[in-house]
Amino acid sequence: MLQRCPLLVAALGFLSLPCAAQSALAWSRNHDATPAQADYGRTCTVDDAGNLLVAAKSYNPSVGFPPLPPTADFEVVKWSPSGVELWSARVDAFGGDDTPLDIVCAPNGDVYTCGYGWNGNNVQIVVLKHSASGVLQWQRAHQGPGTISAFGRALALDGSGNVLVCGHESSLASGQNAVLLCYSSAGTLLWSTGFDAGANGDDSLHSLLVRSNGEIVACGQFTGTSGGANVGLARFAANGALLAQRNDDGGAGLADGGAVLCALDGQRVAVAGWRNGSTGGEDWLLAVYDLQGPTLQWTRTFGGSSGSGERARGIAFDRRNVIWVAGPATNTGTGIDTVVRRYDLSGNLLSTNAWNGASNLDDPPWKLLPGSAGQMYVAGNTTLAGTPTRYELSVLQFDETGTRNWVGTYATPGTSDARILEAALSSQGAIVGGGFTTDGATGGYDVLGIRVSLDGSPQGYCTAKVNTLGCSATLSFVGQSSAAASSGFTTHARNLRNQKSGLYFYSLVAAAGTPFQGGYYCVQPPVRRAVLLNTGGSLATFDDCSGSLSMDWNAFARGALGGSPAPELLVPGTGVWCQGWSRDPGSSAQTNLTGGLYFRVLP
Repeated sequence: MLQRCPLLVAALGFLSLPCAAQSALAWSRNHDATPAQADYGRTCTVDDAGNLLVAAKSYNPSVGFPPLPPTADFEVVKWSPSGVELWSARVDAFGGDDTPLDIVCAPNGDVYTCGYGWNGNNVQIVVLKHSASGVLQWQRAHQGPGTISAFGRALALDGSGNVLVCGHESSLASGQNAVLLCYSSAGTLLWSTGFDAGANGDDSLHSLLVRSNGEIVACGQFTGTSGGANVGLARFAANGALLAQRNDDGGAGLADGGAVLCALDGQRVAVAGWRNGSTGGEDWLLAVYDLQGPTLQWTRTFGGSSGSGERARGIAFDRRNVIWVAGPATNTGTGIDTVVRRYDLSGNLLSTNAWNGASNLDDPPWKLLPGSAGQMYVAGNTTLAGTPTRYELSVLQFDETGTRNWVGTYATPGTSDARILEAALSSQGAIVGGGFTTDGATGGYDVLGIRVSLDGSPQGYCTAKVNTLGCSATLSFVGQSSAAASSGFTTHARNLRNQKSGLYFYSLVAAAGTPFQGGYYCVQPPVRRAVLLNTGGSLATFDDCSGSLSMDWNAFARGALGGSPAPELLVPGTGVWCQGWSRDPGSSAQTNLTGGLYFRVLP
């Protein structure tokens, strides 16, 4: 997770939750659009100020005799970090049925939504822009040269603030083609690139990213020469020129696809999606590509013990060069479980963790979210037995080793059916979600907005100093802080100069972001020191950034490491703000500073 310099998380008011909790439901809200019909939140995002924005499909009343099928409009809703509804905006694109599929926010608060709408003759890509105050700035539609459907599936902003939209368009010559569009912030179509993947079949792009050099990479589903759908990957220049594309069969000549992707380094990307085997239906598919070709380096698959429909839904790459993948697995006796797997860059499986909720029913994940202290969160839904069956939001935290630290489930009051379909992580230390709920005064379904506070979960803040070798330290954790445990909560400061002395210092008061010795002093006085450590790493004859500082705070708090630990470290509910310091010969102050990490002492 990228941090701005300096960053203080949510004014650092971390002591507001019960001492035993690492997460808590801050609020849930429902929004019933003006026609008082069914409203379904489909996708969501969070802006830099922590406001939640949900794009919904909002139905209109049926009219006529006999009544016509109801149509739906775009509905965008914005809630403040405290749960106040700031505005809602409704857009009927063409008078037909409209569906949003993605939403993003610009740094200035402008909101972009994409999806598709029926214009009476065919389906077109629709792109909307609203101001930060909810005023519609422009609406654009795109069809392509044909007359069949066109969908806008995913959005991204490039380095110039232009809006990128990927999906598919119709073509008179080759059916459904993959397409990438670029609009300026003023709504001008700067360029459009549509292409057939090579078999005159149906092709589509599902996810995209912008590389540091301005190039664009997208993944999706391309038709192969064997007739089945394959995992598709395409690379574009910043001006939209198609540089390269390829498709890869998952192994059985059946329908495969790429759902999400992430950058690994300057040259490689990972794509997660699905493949259809000759037996057993859909399984996860993970593929790693070198973009130079592009060439496929390796693939991995995974499936549960029964069922199908097992499509990987989340992918992330952490600062320890580990690929994380999350998705559902259907298992006999437990229904759909949430599964998280970790791989190294060679494709070796590092860990796997499956979570089955309390009722042996369906517990699907929807989003994998990298945290600010090396952890990963997975947001989804869990099903509870009863009459009627009840659905709740679930959040799982995993530390950097892939160990599941905790699970939180959150009920929305007065309803048995409340589900999220998308989630995002706020830099203010919260997970927000968008979906739908039956908790409405008028009955039926309403748009759901929900916020889960992570104030009790370890949070990274502030910015590390770059040392004289050009390395920036990272600060992460493993395990859980506990006043009762004698060990089991270790912080790791990495990318430090090897074989140098160092230590952790900490505050029980608050965070800070004060310029200090070419970096930032991230803790507020009075400041205490832990024990003296050595960074280790390569032999002293080398000079590199292989060093690290690791300390078990549970052991330190009980006096097992020496020093003079503060008595408050054994008191549940105590908030601790810590930072690493180590020697950096050659710098003006001879020191290097990590960023800050906050944690709370749990029982």
